[in-house]
Amino acid sequence: MNERDMSLLKAVGEAVREQLSALQEKYESALSTQAKEIEALTALVKKLTKSLPDEETIVRAVLAKIEIPTVPVLPDINQMVKDAVSVIQLPESPKAPELPDIEGMVRKAVENIQIPAPVLPDINQMVKDAVFELPVPKDGKPGEDGKDALQLEIMPCIEQERSYPRGSYAQHDGGLWRAFQKTTGMKGWECLVDGISSIDISQVNEREFTILAQLASGNSTEKSFSIPVMIYRDIFKDGEKYLPGDSVTWAGSVWYCHAETSDKPGEPSSKGWKLAVKRGRDARAKT
Repeated sequence: MNERDMSLLKAVGEAVREQLSALQEKYESALSTQAKEIEALTALVKKLTKSLPDEETIVRAVLAKIEIPTVPVLPDINQMVKDAVSVIQLPESPKAPELPDIEGMVRKAVENIQIPAPVLPDINQMVKDAVFELPVPKDGKPGEDGKDALQLEIMPCIEQERSYPRGSYAQHDGGLWRAFQKTTGMKGWECLVDGISSIDISQVNEREFTILAQLASGNSTEKSFSIPVMIYRDIFKDGEKYLPGDSVTWAGSVWYCHAETSDKPGEPSSKGWKLAVKRGRDARAKT
């Protein structure tokens, strides 16, 4: 209810109060007049009763001539207030302003970010480095029975249920193996050139990956790498640590983290944040 409605109700109340005051004065004046008449009649009755023998009859006759004033009908104040309020026209409620689609803006900004491809280790270079670390073979002594490298016959695989003679060469699990004695299963074999038997890539967390290269000799090499892919972390939280690639919403804008930080985006002393999507203009209600 606004000030106009309150002033209207106040005016109606004052008018009703004035009417009630006038009625009360009128009623009190009538009662005062009747009281005087009753006093005069009472005095007359007392005077007459001294000379008249039938006092009861005289008093009854006098009282029959007295007119009792009727109580005035007061107006219905509640109904008057209801009628006054029903006439008041309430203003229409304003329409809610149309807000910008923040979620769509963030989704569009994220879709435009190019995710770099994961960097895998150079397997060929790893093999070359392993071969390079092998000791250089020395020339045999005169009289020793040996074979030229071109005369070596390298078998394509090792069948563990077979037994191979000393000096046999074979490929196994990506490496080159030599039998230094008569073999039984894998007993008697030694790995000359270590190769890669298998590669396993596992994801440690949202950005970090681990590559495990299982070598032919049984050893393994493990390398880890991280991809700074953009991940939306909702509204900025004070005191929380953010990593490169994280994005947050703060002060109506979207910020991209390029270095580990706990600073608040947009402040002069803050580090590690870049503005990705700038805040648009505030929506205004239509009039």
